[in-house]
Amino acid sequence: MNNLVSTAIKAAREAGRAIMEVYAQPFEVYTKDDDSPVTQADLRASNIIKEMLRETGIPFISEEDLPPDRSQLARYWLVDPLDGTAEFVKRNGEFTVNIALIENKRPVLGVIYAPTLDKMWTSCDKHPSPFTSHLSPFTVLVSRSHRTPEVDEYINKVLRPAHPDLVIDSQGSSLKFARLVDGTADVYVCYSKTKEWDTAAADAILTAAGGKVLKISDGLPLEYDKEDYPNPPFVAWAPE
Repeated sequence: MNNLVSTAIKAAREAGRAIMEVYAQPFEVYTKDDDSPVTQADLRASNIIKEMLRETGIPFISEEDLPPDRSQLARYWLVDPLDGTAEFVKRNGEFTVNIALIENKRPVLGVIYAPTLDKMWTSCDKHPSPFTSHLSPFTVLVSRSHRTPEVDEYINKVLRPAHPDLVIDSQGSSLKFARLVDGTADVYVCYSKTKEWDTAAADAILTAAGGKVLKISDGLPLEYDKEDYPNPPFVAWAPE
């Protein structure tokens, strides 16, 4: 597993370098069939990661490179080459490279790289035990670009009664999960349209650190074996 982590880290860094090359220049923004934005940075990063992970012999699935069927794959890479394209387009720096390894329908390895910060998070990172961060006040993260009324309703009905002085902060991309791991936030509430590649690497990292990513509907972990890739609404909790 250590060799796979090392390969994923190298791939994330190379993809990040290519992303920053595009970021430094004027670039075109295109719209995909689902109305989400895509840039040359997304495509370059996807191709770089796919080529570098090829040496592992493990099948590759990317937001920009989807197979017709994955139902027979017990093990595969699941990649978002540029998570936070909307933030990339806004040039606010809040975007990441996400690489996850799925085994038996669960993310077992995760790498998140933030190119503008030159900071990496992995599922193999060492974390203090027990978790020592005690935030005051209780901090709730929401999406910077995709906040919905359902998020505010959940916060007010579920979280605020126990934490009347909570504060709400916004963040782009998987950096929300990274803040949970780092101890600078307590919970992330998501009702927006996310896909499995948006959450897989972060799920692996946060779970390894002692946190949880749970469906709001039934409190069970997110699933990575669905016929299609959209996630249901979920809540991610920092390690306790």
